[in-house]
Amino acid sequence: MKLPAFLHFLFCFAFVSSAVSAAGAKPNVIVILTDDQGYADVGFQGLPASKQALTPNLDRLAKEGVVFKNGYVAFSTCGPSRQSLLTGRSASRFAVEENGFFGTAKEIFIPRALQGTGYATAMFGKWHCGPDGDSTGELSPKGRGFDQAYLTSAQDFFMKKTPHPKAWAAGGMREYGPYVTDAITDEAIAFIREHKKQPFFAYIAHHAPHSPFCSKEPLMRRIVEHDPSYKAAFERMKTHTSAKGRKASYAAPNFDFGNFKGTDLDQELLRLTYLSMLLAVDDGVGRLLDTLKKEGLRENTLIFYLSDNGGALARPNDLGSVNLPLRSGKGSVYDGGVRVPFVMSWPGTLPQGVTNTAAVVSSMDIFATTVKLAGGKMPTDRTMDGVDVMPFLTGKKEGSPHDVLFFRRLGRQAWSIRNGDHKLDAVALQPKMIRKGEDKSMYPEGGGFYDVQNDITEVKDVSAAFTEKKNTSRKIYEELTKDFPVPLDTLPGAKPDNDE
Repeated sequence: MKLPAFLHFLFCFAFVSSAVSAAGAKPNVIVILTDDQGYADVGFQGLPASKQALTPNLDRLAKEGVVFKNGYVAFSTCGPSRQSLLTGRSASRFAVEENGFFGTAKEIFIPRALQGTGYATAMFGKWHCGPDGDSTGELSPKGRGFDQAYLTSAQDFFMKKTPHPKAWAAGGMREYGPYVTDAITDEAIAFIREHKKQPFFAYIAHHAPHSPFCSKEPLMRRIVEHDPSYKAAFERMKTHTSAKGRKASYAAPNFDFGNFKGTDLDQELLRLTYLSMLLAVDDGVGRLLDTLKKEGLRENTLIFYLSDNGGALARPNDLGSVNLPLRSGKGSVYDGGVRVPFVMSWPGTLPQGVTNTAAVVSSMDIFATTVKLAGGKMPTDRTMDGVDVMPFLTGKKEGSPHDVLFFRRLGRQAWSIRNGDHKLDAVALQPKMIRKGEDKSMYPEGGGFYDVQNDITEVKDVSAAFTEKKNTSRKIYEELTKDFPVPLDTLPGAKPDNDE
């Protein structure tokens, strides 16, 4: 159901409530984060490519909540995006704008802000907020305040090195064998069951559908059943080979697509593999929702669902994902890099089945929203970029949570700022920033200015008609960022710890 902004406000106003006061218990909060998911790659988006995705449980989650068409993350790459989500601050404020660089231990992550509130906290899956292999240091999940963590390896979908979760000790592994997406979900479910009598915060960070492209044959078969046009690609899977680099392999039921950086990839098979990886996430969401319902926790649990950034498009093929109609993808300051599928679901407290086309929300809002619901204290000694969005959704506050959002990759000579309905994209005219077939005229002098509320494609430059607002947007950006530290990746001799 899509509602005009005014009617949407009135609709939400009818849901003014607080789970804390109504239910007498503090709400649970779950964050489900995918990796490099395309904007179109989920059924609830309702876009042409969305029909290819088999996501019944994510669609169910959306029907039980609010889908935000203006949902953003702070960065278009994994590490800075995750650190911004968990701190409620743009990682630019602590000099992190590229993968492999980390904020110091002084940065406050969500679980630390929840200490003293009675919440059990845990993370599961991909960390990317501290050095690889560090499970106990000050930049590890436990060092950042999580009570427990199940860390998994980004390159190990079939779990040849990643330890099996404790949840599998008494069975429960899928019939097709170890798969890291299942392991992440199952360990999270075990945590929920263990802590069902106290409030909890669970951060579930999937590797899927990020490369390398590794899937299970039963998952791929289900995609073919959903969309028979992939039948020929499925048959090619059995004999697929890669020309160089990572070797393809098929040892039923495991399939590893292999090299994904060539110029002659089997794009249809890659898309099939990608969609099947996303299906494993969807299966996990279904098991999670069923667990919450069975344990009587669903109406006291707020769930956020989003991707860490846009789909990966630039090496040099589209790596399985579809961002259309957004412009560009992962790594870009265009909306294709930072606008993502975004859902908030809390039956009984938030409206259900609503597509919100007006509110501009950010992954950074998860911090303030969670801390406020938990009765914690927001940090007062630093600038916070995220806000508590609940008052805007329950009708206690009017307007949008954000009038202004900015995005930076200064090491790549790129930044952008959204100001109301408009967005200024200042991108250097570097060949590596221009994808094959793109026209340099799409990169206007002084930056393109777009009405992203009504032109989601960021193609029609409206600089001439909005000269004053464009100039104002630039001044706002310069004022907001004037005291920011120099990004760590631009310092002499800078070397990332990892660069996934």
